[in-house]
Amino acid sequence: MRNGALYKLLFEKLLNGFAHCEIVYKDGKAVDWRYLLVNPAFMEQTGLRDVVGKLASEAIPGIHAADPELLGIYTHVAETMKPAHFERYVEALDDWYDVEVFSHKRGFFTAVFDVVTDRKKIEQTLKEKHTALLETYDETIRGWSRALELRNRETKGHSDRVVDLTIQLAKRLGVKEDELVHYRRGALLHDIGKMGIPDSILLKPGELDENERAAMCLHPELAYMLLKPIKFLADAIHIPRFHHERWDGSGYPLGLKGSEIPLPARIFAVVDVFDALTSNRPYKISLSPRMTLEHIQSEAGRHFDPHIVDGFVEMMEDLK
Repeated sequence: MRNGALYKLLFEKLLNGFAHCEIVYKDGKAVDWRYLLVNPAFMEQTGLRDVVGKLASEAIPGIHAADPELLGIYTHVAETMKPAHFERYVEALDDWYDVEVFSHKRGFFTAVFDVVTDRKKIEQTLKEKHTALLETYDETIRGWSRALELRNRETKGHSDRVVDLTIQLAKRLGVKEDELVHYRRGALLHDIGKMGIPDSILLKPGELDENERAAMCLHPELAYMLLKPIKFLADAIHIPRFHHERWDGSGYPLGLKGSEIPLPARIFAVVDVFDALTSNRPYKISLSPRMTLEHIQSEAGRHFDPHIVDGFVEMMEDLK
């Protein structure tokens, strides 16, 4: 079999769609592309017939001009001779395509493609199920938080308030959007370890004695023991475990110092103290926001990361 016949056979038997085209210009601007050569698989995968010699706007039913996004990709490849690979839904054909585009001559391009609609549908179904599963997880977390508040009624609303302020502060300090979900979960669960503290200590109306304070200080490690086996909370565990650490190393449970303390815990610590001091408790009178901010500023470099204190004070000034 001669080479020409072999290439023709391979071209006709190729399972991928194949289209060799030229860019059509008007007044120096690319406006369309013309099909010069297509294989049988092109027709099978697009449903288009008799396209050779036609413009895309003529060959594809229901459109009056070439798809501007596809035209832009094809033109870039044809003019730069740099290949491209992309997946795209083509509305006019109601299918998803995986496309490789290349060029061996300026003004011309070749597209080799495959229909991937079934795969994209499976991916979308899996994505929807994953989203639903995460929503279930998050609702469970909110349920745990509500259960703790029902047990310790004096902190009612505390979790919601600190979550909102923590997310606002994290955004202001440049935390990436995809990391905020871990801050939200960690803030909601920050006191979950208190579920392991006896009522006689947790609900005591007066000050705790030395032994009671020691028991209360166990709640970050109790939170760690509770949450560590839950893989999807691995990036949220820093707040429940480390929000009582202090910048100068005098906090608990591990006595971490400075940047040894994970950033989420450093951010949350400022918010947590602000909400605690501005809220009424049976054993103390709440402070005004102004007095609380002054206290937090006085603790920069000791209790709190100074950079985070600056960001928090600026944020609260903006929120007035």
